[in-house]
Amino acid sequence: MRQIIGEVEQVFPDTVTKELNEATLAQAKTLSAEDRQMLVISYVPKAKQIWLVKGQDGFVMLEDNEQVRLPVFPHHDLAQDWINENELNSECVDITLSEFTDTWLPGLTKNSVELVMFPSKSDEENLVMTAQEFANELAALAKG
Repeated sequence: MRQIIGEVEQVFPDTVTKELNEATLAQAKTLSAEDRQMLVISYVPKAKQIWLVKGQDGFVMLEDNEQVRLPVFPHHDLAQDWINENELNSECVDITLSEFTDTWLPGLTKNSVELVMFPSKSDEENLVMTAQEFANELAALAKG
């Protein structure tokens, strides 16, 4: 698992950046589903925020065979790019990591809403985690 994180960090900045350059954005979008998942898990704690997409009727959810899923992104520019690619009338919204872990994850668990980890059109596969699995990954990372 550490090897994957190492590959992701070569593409993505080690430190939190306000904007991603075009090369980094393009590279991030071509990562495998597993690497995109690791990017979310490794970058969100550094940034201390997670990005969601909000439309006119609330947060954008994806439905797949009666399962509702919330797309999550590690960076504003990645969320904005997904909005643009999918031609959504939406905006990027940042949620602090503490609010997301304390309020959102328990609510998502209660409502059986899964997380789609940094979805991308460039890959047919997008990894899905339960809110509890994501909370466990963050807790494990925090313990070092």
